[in-house]
Amino acid sequence: MGAVSRSRRAVLAGAAALALPLRLPAMPRTGVRLRTGLDRILADPAPLKGQRLALLTHDAALSADGRRGVDALAGLPGVQLGALFAPEHGLSGAAAAGEHVGDLRDSRTGLPVFSLYGQRKVPEPAQLAGIDLLLIDLQDVGLRCFTYAGTAMAAIVAASAAGVKVLVLDRPNPLGGLVCEGPMLESGAAFHTPVSALPLPYRHGLTLGELARHFAPGTAVSPLDGWTRAMGIGIYREGGLPFAAPSPNLRSPAAILAYAATVLIEGTNLSEGRGSAAPFELIGAPWVNPAALAQAMTRARLPGVHFAPARFTPATSKHAGAQCHGLRLTITDPARYRGFATGLELVSQLHRLHPAEFRFLPGQPQFFDLLAGRTWVREGIEAGQNRAAMLARAEAEVRGWLRESAGARLYP
Repeated sequence: MGAVSRSRRAVLAGAAALALPLRLPAMPRTGVRLRTGLDRILADPAPLKGQRLALLTHDAALSADGRRGVDALAGLPGVQLGALFAPEHGLSGAAAAGEHVGDLRDSRTGLPVFSLYGQRKVPEPAQLAGIDLLLIDLQDVGLRCFTYAGTAMAAIVAASAAGVKVLVLDRPNPLGGLVCEGPMLESGAAFHTPVSALPLPYRHGLTLGELARHFAPGTAVSPLDGWTRAMGIGIYREGGLPFAAPSPNLRSPAAILAYAATVLIEGTNLSEGRGSAAPFELIGAPWVNPAALAQAMTRARLPGVHFAPARFTPATSKHAGAQCHGLRLTITDPARYRGFATGLELVSQLHRLHPAEFRFLPGQPQFFDLLAGRTWVREGIEAGQNRAAMLARAEAEVRGWLRESAGARLYP
């Protein structure tokens, strides 16, 4: 881990000084097999009584009965909820990727909503004045480039500096917790951006509560009940968790799975399906040969995923209004599917099949590098490097992460 990564970790670790003692009883089992940290605290809100609260959340953070967490917490007798903070996409989850969001007032509760994805990135001291406890309840998707974990960790640091305790209401990782893949984040200030905020592998295998324990040891967590690391996307089916889109273009569990591979397309001149009926499940461009690409991807024998030629016309974003040719990804076996390996093969085949048209988006660093986490991934694709060798290099980096993060794990 580089010097910049170590310094980020040290700052976060300083937040542990204000850890909140918490003892939650085991939840009685009903028809729902999985209980989130929110559901557990709703069942026994004693740790919240007598404290003035702020909540970092979004509308995708639902209770087991489908209520917004904001409404459920605001309705608890004796609980004083004073302010809301919102991540990328805003409280409603409707703002576009990367769009700066302003402050507003929640129409249902009347509470002020302070955006942490606009002019400010962390809660300001004035907004935390008089607050005893910051609750964090966000539905992450298990990838480093998804911005919610970075926002949560920065909020923990800000709360600690203001003398405010923190309680993370944990939610499951929809990609599961058994598999970590892809390289660790490159060190250096240029790689400290919203999509590369934390020194993690591409797919990190932890819940938000576990990430908080890793980066800010001692952070209090209201843990999940009934979640195991093998559950994966089954949280929405076998686990009974209500689904709500964690961002505007992740509209289904299938989209979350596909996103684990096709988010890398965001760093290229292809459409990742934004503005279509199936963002991230569809990828393409006007110049792609879909049959050749589907054949090449099928020959790669990637586990747990099927590729079919597809056509679509995005209404917005890249190639808006133009018919795109490409692929539709269908995840057939989530337990065997490897998002980084699939995305690496996909971008490599596009580079090989369409050398005159394919481009990585420009930038310093290039956006693809921020998504992948390392410049050597793009450089290897450009050089036609053997994918097995690239995956082995990433796997070696992941082994260190597994050792480093073992003590933060809460679930079997």
